[in-house]
Amino acid sequence: MKNILQTINYQYPKPVNFDENDPSFEIFRNVADENCVEPKIEILKNVRISTNSVIFTYFKIFKESCITPENYEKYQKGFKFFLKFIFPKFNFSKKRFILITDEWTSNYYHWHTFALKKLLILKEKNLLENSLLLLPKKYLKYSFALPSLAKFGISKNQIVFLPKKSNIKVAEMPLVTQPRQHPEMFREIRDTLLSDLLTDDFGFGDKIYISREKQVLRFVENEAEVVALLEKFGFKKIIAEDFSYDEQLTIFSKAKFLVAPHGAGITNVLFMKKGGAILEMTTPQKPESFNKDFYTLASMLELKYFYQQCAIGPRSKVRDHHQSSLVVDLERLEKNLNLMMQCQIS
Repeated sequence: MKNILQTINYQYPKPVNFDENDPSFEIFRNVADENCVEPKIEILKNVRISTNSVIFTYFKIFKESCITPENYEKYQKGFKFFLKFIFPKFNFSKKRFILITDEWTSNYYHWHTFALKKLLILKEKNLLENSLLLLPKKYLKYSFALPSLAKFGISKNQIVFLPKKSNIKVAEMPLVTQPRQHPEMFREIRDTLLSDLLTDDFGFGDKIYISREKQVLRFVENEAEVVALLEKFGFKKIIAEDFSYDEQLTIFSKAKFLVAPHGAGITNVLFMKKGGAILEMTTPQKPESFNKDFYTLASMLELKYFYQQCAIGPRSKVRDHHQSSLVVDLERLEKNLNLMMQCQIS
């Protein structure tokens, strides 16, 4: 294993189809380098962990366990947090626990890029042995949680599931702080998850389009026309949530070209091999609020990243990047597809 904990400075490449004269690429003009600092681990003693993964003791909340400074301030203000999570409580005061979740990691993207990243860091520090993993009970219903943990050697009997609105007291807990995005971590997560794949190829081939037709946000309004164009280039449409976690691992591990509207399904680029190409389609963004999650993931995994800005669809109830549906410019899409097909994919 390479040194996944080493501090590095990562410089983002421009999208392959970057056009200096196209205003829609303004968000990529001055993307700052990623300062991938070495993560820190603080060993906490005799603390409580709430079912929303916030760490506290008596009336002190550990700021580093909150997803944002705003959440920390909200929890510190008054007694609502303590009244909500203080009962019932469970006592494992003689055990060491590890915590990899936060209030966002129930999302498919954040699970893979934050929860599994913390798990990898703890594994590298030899802190998984003789430890129990704490998970909120709701993770039992997420099809990706237990199968991905199994790939890292975490069995179900090593997990304690914490019921809703409760907390647990633990003797010791290593808290991972500053777990920044890091290319070697993403690659190690990919290699671990792809270590044992199904033999069925499911017939999708190496060109995949991820549809959000079953979603109420960020779906493509003119999808019939988009799919018709993609099929001319050999792409096949997939609704990712129709497949099990292991099936998705296998399907996307064979993909060399991926096209998708912005959404959690693009997290599956994590399963693509080095050298592949991805086209992300989104509605307009401002540089100050640029969501570069999948640009980061694709770039650090050494995938060729393409970008296409799309119009906000008329069926959108809210006109913002996180909720709006898309209308794809077919002429621009065809141009991008022709450029993608020129990529040398190993």
